[in-house]
Amino acid sequence: MELEARLRAFAAFVRRRSFVGAAEELRISQPAVSQHIADLEADLGVKLIARRSGALTAGGDLLASHVLRAEALLAQGAYCIRALREPEASSLSIRASGTPGTYVLPEVIARFQQAHPGVLIDFGIGTAAEVVQSIRSHSAEIGVVGAFTTAPEIQVEPLIEDDIVIIGPPRLKRKRMSRDDIEHLTWITREQGSGTSALADTIVGEVGITPRTRLALPSWEAIKLAVRRGFGIAAVSRLAPIRDAKASPAHVSTGNPAHSASLAVAPALYGSVSRNRSATRKRAR
Repeated sequence: MELEARLRAFAAFVRRRSFVGAAEELRISQPAVSQHIADLEADLGVKLIARRSGALTAGGDLLASHVLRAEALLAQGAYCIRALREPEASSLSIRASGTPGTYVLPEVIARFQQAHPGVLIDFGIGTAAEVVQSIRSHSAEIGVVGAFTTAPEIQVEPLIEDDIVIIGPPRLKRKRMSRDDIEHLTWITREQGSGTSALADTIVGEVGITPRTRLALPSWEAIKLAVRRGFGIAAVSRLAPIRDAKASPAHVSTGNPAHSASLAVAPALYGSVSRNRSATRKRAR
C-alpha cells in the first residue's frame, strides 16, 4: 500500500508538473505528496525530480513512462470489465482540439451514435494540450488533435492530412504581400496550447517572419469573424469553411520562391491519441 501511494503521488506530479497540482488531484496535502515522492526516491536510490526547477531527472523520465503506462492499462482494464458487465450501458469519452473538434468529428460522432444508439457519448473541445492532459488523467479515452503532442504512455496514430492556409479580409484578395507587409498585420490565433497555431508559428518562423501584433481568440469561428471584419490575418485549416467568413487565401512573398509556397499552404496531420490503440481502432469501425 505504501508503494502504491508513493507511485500515485509521483504519477500525479508528472501529470500536473507541480506538487500543488498533484495534491489537488489526489486530494491530499502538499507535504504528503512531497513525502511520498521523497520516500520513493529513497527506496529507489535515485532522484526523480530536480527540486529547484521541478523538471524530471533521467531516472524520473524513465519511471514516469512505466508508471503512467501501468495506470493507463489499469484504467482501460476497469473500463473493459464495466463494458462486459453492462454491454447496453457503455459510454465513450472523446476530446478534440479546435479544428478537428469543430469541422471533422461532429459528423463522425453523429454517424456513430446512429449506428450505436446505446452508447453514451461524452464529447468536449479544448486545446491540443488540454486534450492530451485529459487522456493522461483518464478523463477521456480517445483524443483527436491537430498536431502531434504526446506523452510516453499514450498511443498515437495518424488519421487524416490537412492543409493550413493563411487567410485575410477581402481587401487583401489577390494582393502580393511582402514580409514587412505581413509583419505589420495583426496575427489572429487560438490561445496557447493550440496545435494548429503552434504549427503555423513554426512555419512563419522558418521563413523569417515575426508578427509584431497578436490577438488570441478562443475559437476558430471567432477568428474567422475577426478576419472578415478586417482586424487581421490568420492561419486556419482548409477544413474550416472560409467562404462564410468572406476571407480569401493571401499569397505572401518572402523573397524566396520556395518559402512563398510553403507559407501559403502548409501540411498538417491530425492524429488520435488514446490509452489503448486496439480499442480505438475497434470503436472507429
